[in-house]
Amino acid sequence: MSLATKKSIKWPNSVTELHVHVGGSVPLYRLWEIAVERGIRGLGKGYDDFLSRVRIDGSKVHDLDSYLEVYDTIELIQSGPDAIRQSIIIAIHRAYRTGGMAHLGPGGEGGDPDPLFSIGRLELRLNPLKRTGAVFHKGKHAGLYDVDRIIKSCCDAVEDVALAFRGKIEVGLIFCFGRDMTYEANMILAEKTAQWKEVYPCIVGLDLAGSEAVNPLNDAKKLEEMSQVYKEAGKGLGHTVHVGETTHIDIDTFIKTIEAINPQRVAHPIVAYRAYIENKDDRGFKLLKERNIVCELCVKSNLLTRALPSLEEYGKFINILDKYEIPYTFNTDAPSLQVSSLAQEILMLLEHGLINEEQILRSFKAADEFSFLNINRF
Repeated sequence: MSLATKKSIKWPNSVTELHVHVGGSVPLYRLWEIAVERGIRGLGKGYDDFLSRVRIDGSKVHDLDSYLEVYDTIELIQSGPDAIRQSIIIAIHRAYRTGGMAHLGPGGEGGDPDPLFSIGRLELRLNPLKRTGAVFHKGKHAGLYDVDRIIKSCCDAVEDVALAFRGKIEVGLIFCFGRDMTYEANMILAEKTAQWKEVYPCIVGLDLAGSEAVNPLNDAKKLEEMSQVYKEAGKGLGHTVHVGETTHIDIDTFIKTIEAINPQRVAHPIVAYRAYIENKDDRGFKLLKERNIVCELCVKSNLLTRALPSLEEYGKFINILDKYEIPYTFNTDAPSLQVSSLAQEILMLLEHGLINEEQILRSFKAADEFSFLNINRF
């Protein structure tokens, strides 16, 4: 795409991004610096080898589970109050500086002197329990670091950066429950969230993430437990949920999950498209439309995990969302691990003729309107 074509679009000066994981948001060269400073082992044979290990690309990823493998290392690097604080600060700076850039350096450093836009509102999501240095075992916490200190460090980082930027960027935190964690562990995170959101208004939402193969929530008891976990975190928080990205979740489980958790947004609802194409079953799309649920689309991630096989297929998915008048947003998911930016995600679709300016601007409007930063909505 020519520079003239890019500039012909009326890009907003500032946009909102809703779906970004802290684990995938620290540029690789900064992640390396944190790891070296902390003496983390298992970094490979120097910087170049580290980059090849943690960068996510099609040669290493063939499904969601292989996509998620690198997060074990990253969550270890980001564990502890100091490391997570540093990671949050870096992630916010990365979004503001490079989110609108069409070109990035090999480690994710900014390489474009003329970005198309800046990120002015950002939602970062993470699982604080997975920054304690260990996962839960049989419901008991075996981590090195205290989760309260982790949460406080995250929130302090957001507040300090907001003060420094003086209104140029607004940031909210979404805490992710884990499909791979026990009910007891998720309940502890819910209880901590309920406590800390009364202190820090930057905690704005809840999510469920992780391997759908491990826990698709097709068991009625497990689904009810997850519903209870969301409720335990209390009112005043937006709800989103990763559901339907893989074939481990069928359309019936997708519908039951939406009904149980009652989210305002949903991440990667590919199963609705799959049911529609394969079986002419549009119940998923009808449910999204009836409940006015916004779809968080992360194109590069979905292609890497083989959730959809091609860009052209993704274009068809977007067209069906438009057919049912379902709002959607474009997001980066793990921009640093994929060495990508929000501008690149959008330009990729634009260059292939799969979206137009009206769809881009509509996605920006949906992100603004349905951001959990509009906390009074929920």
